Amino acid sequence: MKKITYFIIFAVISSIVYTNPIQWRTLKSIGFSMQIPMTWSDVSEEEFHDNLQRVKFESATFTKLIRENKEIPLISLRRGDSDSEEFLTTINVKLQANNLEFRNIPNTLRKLLFYVSLQLKNFDYLIEPKTVRINGKLAGYSLFSYKMINENGDEKKVFSAIWIFPFKEYYYFIGTAIPHDDFEPILEEIKTIINTVKIDSK
Repeated sequence: MKKITYFIIFAVISSIVYTNPIQWRTLKSIGFSMQIPMTWSDVSEEEFHDNLQRVKFESATFTKLIRENKEIPLISLRRGDSDSEEFLTTINVKLQANNLEFRNIPNTLRKLLFYVSLQLKNFDYLIEPKTVRINGKLAGYSLFSYKMINENGDEKKVFSAIWIFPFKEYYYFIGTAIPHDDFEPILEEIKTIINTVKIDSK
């Protein structure tokens, strides 16, 4: 049976041991860099689109919209082996046109997630949208859960964390998907990765 990798909608989530090898992912043209443990793997464009075709939501219209998405994240990562694991944790980084009002970051993030929450089954905030500071940069952060349907028609609970970073006329959108009931250790690993994010605003 084909293995399933769950991805968060936009384009679309064990603690890191610091002795593990790490790599820097740097996008110089847009001033973005992030440390990534070697235990995480890049998701190819083909794999990304293949997985989009397998995700399913309660709303048929929303499912169709997601499957027709052609935008590839700047960085798309997965944790685990797609050949031996059915559900994989993911991180996706996108750069979006900034048509949002960032004077109140938690309110902006809540508005952004409101339209998503209407389409997701059993959407539930674990952490309400709030402001955080990462390497001196203000960002919005939220944690929530929802249900997805796999290709066998079975429901799967997924935990997602979202970060948004205002950046000139754009904003960085970092989303995760953690399809594991024991999500806290994986979330802590992801937070450690996000805490390495550096954005050069010059």
